[in-house]
Amino acid sequence: MAAGNWLTDAGLGDAAIAIGARTIEVALHTSVKNQEIIGHPVIRAMLAQDAGWGQLMGNLGVGWSLAAIGQGKATAVVEGTEATATNYSTANASLTPARYAYARKASDFARSIQESMLRGEMSPDAYGMLIYEGFRLWGNTFIDSLVALASSATYEIGTTATALTWGEVQDGIIDHKDRGNTGAALGLLSAKGAKDLANDGLALGGAVQWAPQAQSFIADSRSGARLGNFWGVDWFLNSELDADGGDTLGILIGEGALASKHQRVPLPEREARVVADVGLFTIEGRRAGGGVSTFETVFHFATGIKEAGSFEAVRYVT
Repeated sequence: MAAGNWLTDAGLGDAAIAIGARTIEVALHTSVKNQEIIGHPVIRAMLAQDAGWGQLMGNLGVGWSLAAIGQGKATAVVEGTEATATNYSTANASLTPARYAYARKASDFARSIQESMLRGEMSPDAYGMLIYEGFRLWGNTFIDSLVALASSATYEIGTTATALTWGEVQDGIIDHKDRGNTGAALGLLSAKGAKDLANDGLALGGAVQWAPQAQSFIADSRSGARLGNFWGVDWFLNSELDADGGDTLGILIGEGALASKHQRVPLPEREARVVADVGLFTIEGRRAGGGVSTFETVFHFATGIKEAGSFEAVRYVT
């Protein structure tokens, strides 16, 4: 199907009337690493809170207040003397979902000829492929929105124009814990950042190489995108990380660090042909004319930093 995209009349000739049945499989791409972190406890907790907030109910966004509760200390007060009241301090923030969309086109003629000839791991039905792709599209966009927050992080691990080191990561995680983060944590690095840590760990030699965290890094790097759990953080390879000048910005996310808000927008049955409505996204089919249908995958969401002390950018030279 080199002659054109599948399901368009441009690719019909190569789809294989002369060649016969053709297998359709998902091409390998770096975005597969995004799927490995969607189920991480930190991400699951974020999406659970997202769902718990419910629909916006006439509002354009959702807001929250972080109140300073239980952080003070009581002081000795003379018997019979009333204690002076202390007001709660709060930090307020909000999220306003935006619309995201991705479209495909399908020719009636090409689809009718090609679908009967396709086999393989993907459904030969165009709708099955679109729904599968919808999950991938949503995941890629969602993770991309999270890593984009690195440029707004209050805290950073690492040094500009410098390779990432074990010492910097260790110091950063100790600071992370020192700010009160005691739950699960997720870290994302590019291949360059992971290589920096591996090379630095080997260069340190001696007891450092045989430390539990170094051995975990060496062992776990052989399984999937997971680099290992060291210093209490699950580290994964990721390809969505953004650049800042000559640096790459990885991220470290603690529980409650980030927030997301998805607004479920059901498609109106009378005006749109609903191909799929899975809550996180919908797929609408509409006629563009000329025997061609347009299928649009749409989702409405926003992400932001909820607790600045639980979120760090990991900076290192690209």
